[in-house]
Amino acid sequence: MCGSRLFAPLLAACTHAFLLPSAPSQIHRAQVNHGYGHRVVAATAMMEVAGLSDRGPRSLRQSELQLFDDQRYLVVKDWLSAPQTDHLQADAIAVGTSSSAFDCCVGSRDGGARLDHTVRRSRACPFYPPPPNAAGSVAVRSRLIQDVQKLRMQLQASAIIALPYLEPFETELSYLLYPIGGHYHRHLDIARGRDSGWTPQGRKASEGGSFCGGRTRRVVSFILYLNRKWDGANGGNLRVYAAHEFSTGAAHKPAAPHVEDVVPEGGTLVLIMSGDVEHMVRETRAERQCIVGWFNEYREERIADRDTFGTHTWSVS
Repeated sequence: MCGSRLFAPLLAACTHAFLLPSAPSQIHRAQVNHGYGHRVVAATAMMEVAGLSDRGPRSLRQSELQLFDDQRYLVVKDWLSAPQTDHLQADAIAVGTSSSAFDCCVGSRDGGARLDHTVRRSRACPFYPPPPNAAGSVAVRSRLIQDVQKLRMQLQASAIIALPYLEPFETELSYLLYPIGGHYHRHLDIARGRDSGWTPQGRKASEGGSFCGGRTRRVVSFILYLNRKWDGANGGNLRVYAAHEFSTGAAHKPAAPHVEDVVPEGGTLVLIMSGDVEHMVRETRAERQCIVGWFNEYREERIADRDTFGTHTWSVS
């Protein structure tokens, strides 16, 4: 999947695109939920000022959810309205010139990331840490966060897909900007294996452990394209391969052909089961922008804290 492996968790529908730290405690989560309605009201007022008060993207149809479950990926054209797509593209370009943008890496998120433009060439602008308020439009990003939250809830509620619990505090979201010559080789968004792909949070045991630890794993990857009236001659297609046809670890097996080349037309939504479908981004011959994100599951996994200073009981005589 196209996207940095350094993104942080995302809390949806907040006025200033404020995001929580990883793996908050239940008490912390309750504190954040307190006053949530006030933030939604404030965000709605901001969007009305920015001209973004329409109802937003439509819900996915039952037939689309069934297709997603069957082939493990789904392409939904015109999921975003033309005005919202244009607002997001302008915001992506503005944020892309700020100090929050960085070159995308390849490798794991737990310390193995590296920069390799022969494998991947693009720049990311994460929604957390939030870009400077002076860059782009906070209202536009707040609106997108709400729409992504609604999409997560719809996928979660579907009995057809039967997903594990998607932790709202761990959603990842970022703008992605491809320059001329941008690309991303064939890959899978998480490591293969039944219990692989988990990213630890908190301090490592070698660092003294952590009072609040856990692991996250990507379940559903998504892309939102932002270039309307994209010229097919400019390339940049997303090449999708058949589910469970992996290119790694099977040198004796001939590579299976791809099943679809998705044109990066503005407003299109692509959903991919993160551990099932390999994909690649073909070289683009024109600059383009998109949004990438992941819905994650979360596993509580506290590491015993070795620092006894704060827990030592002193006897007083």
